[in-house]
Amino acid sequence: MKKFSIIFISSVAFLISCTTPAKKQAVVKEEKKETTTVGNSVADKGQLAFLEAIEDGRKLPSSSKWKPEQYEELNDQSFSSYAPAKERIDFANIDYPLLNAALFFETSKERRKLGLKPFRYSALCEQAAFGHAQDMVNLNFYSHTSKVSGKENLKDRLELVGIINPTSGENIINSFAIDYKPGTPVYNPEQNEGKFFSYQKKGPPIPNHTYLSLADSLVESWMNSPPHRRNILNPDFSYMGGGVYYYQDAKFQNMDKVKAVQVFSSKP
Repeated sequence: MKKFSIIFISSVAFLISCTTPAKKQAVVKEEKKETTTVGNSVADKGQLAFLEAIEDGRKLPSSSKWKPEQYEELNDQSFSSYAPAKERIDFANIDYPLLNAALFFETSKERRKLGLKPFRYSALCEQAAFGHAQDMVNLNFYSHTSKVSGKENLKDRLELVGIINPTSGENIINSFAIDYKPGTPVYNPEQNEGKFFSYQKKGPPIPNHTYLSLADSLVESWMNSPPHRRNILNPDFSYMGGGVYYYQDAKFQNMDKVKAVQVFSSKP
């Protein structure tokens, strides 16, 4: 009989937060050890120049289902009924503006639930957040300190998009893109003779998250972590923008995952 093993995925999401007073450099606080070690080496200068010019987050992908004006038309309550947000994410065709919007509204909801003013949407914060999420995936690092020249810290990234000397903060997370139940053993694709993870051998695949459920799972992890919760509930932050970027974890059977960023600011 062929032997097989069950892979157990840790239920702990890897999170890091930082808060930056106005006119001061970001102070990084690490709550969990990073999933991969980030050295002091800097990537090839040509690659950095390309990333600065093309993928710094100033130009978000287009979307047929989400437009910037909808941030004014919907709120965290009405967004939960927005049909496209409840669709399963197609990892081959992700609507990033919609996913970023889901992250924004799910974050803002936590403020309203506790009697605080909801966040106001900042397109510039979204650009900074999405650009950093892209860079963490494309350059294979997980930190507030970027490998990209000119974008090393949050202050740099905010100045790049046009926000100068705000009181600011940033949360990041590395988490699952499939609707995985934390702490549950899974069978990997090799054991399933296919390209999916499942709870039973050759059972149904663990489904992809919806846009709403992925945003909800990310925000829940941040809210369960004191330093990240403080950033989300900080009354000095009036504006927020989120960015999420998908990747497959080559170190773990190409597991579908995301790196996500929240950027908070006192200025729009």
